[in-house]
Amino acid sequence: MVGKFEILKTAFGLSTWLLLVSLVMVSDGVDAAASGLTRTHSGGGVTVKATYLNPHSPGDVRFQVTLDTHSVDLDEYDLKDLSLLRDETGKTYQSTRVDNKGSGHHRQITVIFPKVSPETRWLELVIKDIAGVKERSLRWDLSQ
Repeated sequence: MVGKFEILKTAFGLSTWLLLVSLVMVSDGVDAAASGLTRTHSGGGVTVKATYLNPHSPGDVRFQVTLDTHSVDLDEYDLKDLSLLRDETGKTYQSTRVDNKGSGHHRQITVIFPKVSPETRWLELVIKDIAGVKERSLRWDLSQ
């Protein structure tokens, strides 16, 4: 005869296993959703990866930009001055703020732009003059 302790131990183990499986499935879903909001551009020995952080927000527009390289010192590049946002009408928006993390060959920057019109169909993040690449354009379709 199986004791109450053994039944509880088995039930706890099964519950824990189900919780872990659920968390992995949710994590995979979040990663898949985030990857749909991420664009990458490589050139001049630098990879720029940008993730649109808040596409459905009525407020400011935020991008998480990661700069990676093994050959270029990235500290000299100020994305507040080197980035702009462009919409389908050709209107451009200057960044209002940046938050920097990291230095040297690996930097992570949150670039913040002012609010755009709710009717905007697409946005293009433009990053200029990094590692000899005149302009890197990363585009998001908002009509979906």
